[in-house]
Amino acid sequence: MLATAAERRDNYIDNMRSLFGAVADLYYANWGEFFHLAIFNDGDDPRDFDAALERTHQRYFNAIQGASAKRILELGSGGGAFSEWMAQRAPGQVVGVDISPAQLAHARERVKRGKLSNLHFFEHDIMRIGDLRGEPFDAAVCLDTACYLPDKRAALKEISTQLRGGAKFLLVDWCRPEQMTPLQQQMILEPFCRYWCIPAMETVDSYRRAFKATGFRLLELNNLSARVAPNWERGYCLAQRALADRGTEQLLTIGASTLRDGSRAVKLAKDQFYAAIFAKVAADAGLLKYVLFLGERL
Repeated sequence: MLATAAERRDNYIDNMRSLFGAVADLYYANWGEFFHLAIFNDGDDPRDFDAALERTHQRYFNAIQGASAKRILELGSGGGAFSEWMAQRAPGQVVGVDISPAQLAHARERVKRGKLSNLHFFEHDIMRIGDLRGEPFDAAVCLDTACYLPDKRAALKEISTQLRGGAKFLLVDWCRPEQMTPLQQQMILEPFCRYWCIPAMETVDSYRRAFKATGFRLLELNNLSARVAPNWERGYCLAQRALADRGTEQLLTIGASTLRDGSRAVKLAKDQFYAAIFAKVAADAGLLKYVLFLGERL
């Protein structure tokens, strides 16, 4: 595992391919098809994860006006579950891009099973998404992905080149607080970032400035941290359960055999159990914020 933020930033493509090559099956088996978090409302049953996810997806789809969009782009589409969800409801094309071959393999199998002619996936780096060929998009989403990128402002600038004027762009990301003590950074946030190969997290204010500087009008900024709290508890409980399951060891072995560096794959997968612990600790301490940004391309 790369020890410093600079190393994680400079090697982010290799990190993403290695990380999700090692852990994708582990997450599919224990967490589910959607890797992003579910938003819960007051009065919701925190155990009813599927219902919360469905409401979350509808909220996101409405925010980007997906029902009238001719072309939708999902950045960091992973295994393609949300792209497929949108393609089943959108009148036009849905395009998912991801940097992980392992995740794209899941996504393309999804296209075959669903037989959706308006759903397409490409291997592409978000940091160079301006190179993607085709007509501009009417809407774009980026869920729980931007934290992995080495330069968020540069990424937003690239994304803006793919959007029509007036297009809606929904970004939901993990953010850090404006102020932290050195001990909080050293003992909680840095280990969390290291286990998940995150170079560094932005603050809400730095994202706000980045949207403005890259050609977006910010329509909504919503701190959803309290409303996603059941996800961190669920991840912690699932990690405990997986550790007691003999099948988890088999998944780790399978993941190792599919990568050139099997020992690194096993370490990356095992580190996810530490990540689940630190995620809950960081969220409970107020050091991990889950924030929604909805922008409109000027």
